[in-house]
Amino acid sequence: MHVRRPLCFLIALAWAVLAAACGGGSDATSEPTAPPEATATSAAVATAEPTEQPAAATPTVVSTPTPTPGPSPTPDPATALPDITDVGLGPYPVGVQTITVIDSERDRTFPVEVWFPLAPGTTGELARYTFVTGDYFESARAITAEPELASTDGPFPLVVYSHGSGGIRYIHSDYTETIASHGYVVIAPDHPGNTSIERVLGAADEPAQIAVNRPGDVIAAIDAFLDADHPRTGPFTPLIDAERIAVTGHSFGGFTTYAVASGYENELGSTPVDDRVGALIPIAPAVGDRGPDSLLSADRLRAIEVPTLIIAGTDDRTTPVEPNVNRAWEYSNASPHFRLELVAAEHQTFTDLCDYVKVLPDREGANPLVVDTIVEMSAEGCGPDDMPIERAKALVNTFAVTFLDSVFRDGEMFSPGQPLPNDIVFDEGPYDPTPEAD
Repeated sequence: MHVRRPLCFLIALAWAVLAAACGGGSDATSEPTAPPEATATSAAVATAEPTEQPAAATPTVVSTPTPTPGPSPTPDPATALPDITDVGLGPYPVGVQTITVIDSERDRTFPVEVWFPLAPGTTGELARYTFVTGDYFESARAITAEPELASTDGPFPLVVYSHGSGGIRYIHSDYTETIASHGYVVIAPDHPGNTSIERVLGAADEPAQIAVNRPGDVIAAIDAFLDADHPRTGPFTPLIDAERIAVTGHSFGGFTTYAVASGYENELGSTPVDDRVGALIPIAPAVGDRGPDSLLSADRLRAIEVPTLIIAGTDDRTTPVEPNVNRAWEYSNASPHFRLELVAAEHQTFTDLCDYVKVLPDREGANPLVVDTIVEMSAEGCGPDDMPIERAKALVNTFAVTFLDSVFRDGEMFSPGQPLPNDIVFDEGPYDPTPEAD
């Protein structure tokens, strides 16, 4: 059966869910360069258990940009360069479940989506990520499955995905599912107080509380999935190699990615450095302006030493390369340190929004308010002048999987010195900036 996530009880506010979820970045008052995150809506509330099965259904598989200056000049489009080999889907079918994690120490309960490699040949009905009644996005590959159906090739590295501000855990399922198909367990927690549902209800936490809660949610999710005695996550523990853990996230989830490795503190509390994390992939990260009010100070960024791949779009207007990516690039002590910019990519390039706009408008019974909002928000990444979304998917997935394999397996990362396509800007640190106040 398809996975049907619990339905939103405020259908009349569906447009607001999507408007909130399709905004982008951090809503912290100290982060003027990171407005609300563009992500998909969720029908799930923080305590929801999306284990209900839907009625049987027939599954289906399914302005000229001005690039922001990157670490090196944008290649001349007239000079064709060799392409890279797309990693495509990996050898494993992908299973998916939603597990509720209870963090008793912080009195927080939240759902976590988990994608995991299945034994070869495993089949089943494709999962559905449901927004509101009649509105859903069907996975192209993930099927509902129990951990008992997992591949016996493990244990596998663990990758934690953090959604953007006002978003939802399965907003970038193409990315999380593809990573899982290459032999990784991928988990994605909702961040209570900072999801699309809270934003619709006007119940979002204050920015300072959100900033301190988010890295704690990632740490709590890791704790749960490494606990063999945990009543819900315990069956997944044997699938995970606790010595190989990465964190990745989009926009304010990019901030969260860094904060897990750097530690974070504000007037409301603190979260420690999680030394278990061995690699980072911040995507269009919200790092903040230069100066004392930035989300992550220069000292916090300097504390990061684990391998890191930053992914961004040259035309991102929500968390623009300057200052967000540039500050992280300049101050982080990550080693190795890679930076990938997609030419003519925007903030929504790094979500599933462009896929939603392809299928939902033609779906019978689709809520017109939902459809109108999706179409409106698709302007930031899905337009004719933006990098084609299929090309962007291939590049993001290929560089992410190649990077993870280079850190946790015997793979080799791309080199900026090798011939690369002319629609990317790619560099390797360390970067030695001119000293300046931050």
